[in-house]
Amino acid sequence: MITFGLLAVLLLAWLWQRWHFGHWQRLGVPHAPAAPFVGNVWRLLRGCCCFGDQFRELYECPSAKGQAYLGIHVLHNHALLLREPALIKRILVEDFGQFSSRFETTDAIGDTMGAQNLFFSKYEMWRETHKIFAPFFAAGKVRHMFGLLQQIGQQLEQHMARQLTASGTKEGTLELEVKQLSALFSTDIIASLAFGLEANCLQQPDAEFRRMCIEVNEPRPKRLLHLFTMFFFPRCSRQLRTHLYSEEYERFMRQSMNWVMEQRAASGEQRHDLIDIFLQLQRTQPPESVVHRRDFFVAQAAFLLLAGFDTSSSTITFALYELAKQPAIQQRLRQELAAALLGSGATAGQLDYETLSGLPYLRQVVDEVLRLYPPTAFLDRCCNAKAGYDLSAWSCGSALRLPPGTPVYISVLGLHRDEQYWPQPLKFDPERFSPEQRVQHQPMTYLPFGAGPRERPKPLC
Repeated sequence: MITFGLLAVLLLAWLWQRWHFGHWQRLGVPHAPAAPFVGNVWRLLRGCCCFGDQFRELYECPSAKGQAYLGIHVLHNHALLLREPALIKRILVEDFGQFSSRFETTDAIGDTMGAQNLFFSKYEMWRETHKIFAPFFAAGKVRHMFGLLQQIGQQLEQHMARQLTASGTKEGTLELEVKQLSALFSTDIIASLAFGLEANCLQQPDAEFRRMCIEVNEPRPKRLLHLFTMFFFPRCSRQLRTHLYSEEYERFMRQSMNWVMEQRAASGEQRHDLIDIFLQLQRTQPPESVVHRRDFFVAQAAFLLLAGFDTSSSTITFALYELAKQPAIQQRLRQELAAALLGSGATAGQLDYETLSGLPYLRQVVDEVLRLYPPTAFLDRCCNAKAGYDLSAWSCGSALRLPPGTPVYISVLGLHRDEQYWPQPLKFDPERFSPEQRVQHQPMTYLPFGAGPRERPKPLC
């Protein structure tokens, strides 16, 4: 009897998953074949690839070729993967109001640090936060911070000189782990800009800030469960009391931010960093503003440290890797920088903000690195239109209205490596971004920071 009951349950489960994962086929939507019970993210769940590679593989699957969108299943969630640039523009820009929030969600009540940052916050919170911070991400504000960046750059030079001296090599060469060096450099920059602190990671690789950057990415079981819930079962985030960060990271962030803001307010020092911005907002915003909510400023700084140090260090690492492989490109870039150092925009061997921003070949190299290795490998949005979203104009033979709550994904990595838009997409070629080539790029096929109102602020990426 028990055996019969077990077989019946297994049969019902099998029939249910066949019906559930046949959703897009019944609607006549081009779709990727789903694996039983896990949908189209089996390789991701097994740890064989990351989110970015999983969505790139779906973007490139045979059933997706020539389609504006592809029906997929992110675990049990019915979702769409967008492929047509014009449709992507509609979703991210023109019809932003109907896709204004991301799909993933943390506990909006219990996780005050995770739910209030610019990335994870829902539309109402995001709208007010973005309106407050947008003026401070302008080029003029970043120009004021440039002196702090120069100081960290000088510390990097000193660190390299010490390492070279300590190595004792007669050839004047030194072998270094570039990813680690870039991470130390990036952490020092973010600690200075966001916290007004000298993290000294280049001098002390085991410094507290560096340790926290490593700790927050540790794959501990509890945090993996929280992240799994936030990305795959966001409606359960409140019940499971999910947190974006670990308890130790939250404690460290609160202590650091509270101490720095108290010290800065008492001293009146001006460093032209984010702490100055936070204190100005604290003084000028009305009492009902979101800036006066618990952990608001901590939330922004904590996410900047989490998201900034890894993406920045990875971009630096990939750039150095590609330049090392192609000496001709490296030499041309060196010549441009050397000429700039001899020009009027250099003082004491340092380039000013305007000169550095105006170097055309440097811009081409950076843009090509961001194309081949985008810091944001995929984008997601959630349909929040109460009546759904009409996709009839993009449908393939059948009318489709996207129900509210349906997630849509965009494979930035897939777009950036699509030979339809980028010939020889795996080749590192800064000439793609020369003035002549740049004007020929199809809109919405280059999205290293996203697009639309929720695009990441470029100066701080």
